[in-house]
Amino acid sequence: MRRPTARAASRAARTAFVLSLFSLGIVLSGCTLADIGGNTKTVRTSAPSSGDDKNGSPTPPPAFSQFSDVPVPANARMDLDKTIILGAEDGWIGRLALTTSYPLTEMYSFYEREMPNFSWDRITVVRSSVTTMTYSRGGRIATITLQPSGSSSSIVDFTVSPYKQASK
Repeated sequence: MRRPTARAASRAARTAFVLSLFSLGIVLSGCTLADIGGNTKTVRTSAPSSGDDKNGSPTPPPAFSQFSDVPVPANARMDLDKTIILGAEDGWIGRLALTTSYPLTEMYSFYEREMPNFSWDRITVVRSSVTTMTYSRGGRIATITLQPSGSSSSIVDFTVSPYKQASK
């Protein structure tokens, strides 16, 4: 019996990965988004009910609704080449890569204001040309890396991983 070659195994792994990203894209194809501006509560954590628009066509579900435990800026676009998510709802871990149409300073203010609204506690912040913000919530750590992408847009790299506090 012939054994699969390393090349065939690699091809199968790539195919499985692409299919999982495609499936993720289907799951995340609609979104509740937080607005950057304003002092009122700007984040909905549940999707509005689907209904029909004025023309009788079904309205699509909101995008990013899988991420009910983290703020996502309005009009953010997910970079599927850099995003990998395991789990769902408020137990997911992985990397959520976003491109936004807001400058770095506005994204910093957005996350500084909104993360506590989602029960995340700030651990540390390092502000520079690439800003890193670290938060904890329950058994997870969130690291947000903000980078400018031109003068009026930013790249947001949101990484969430399990965390077990060391015993004393």
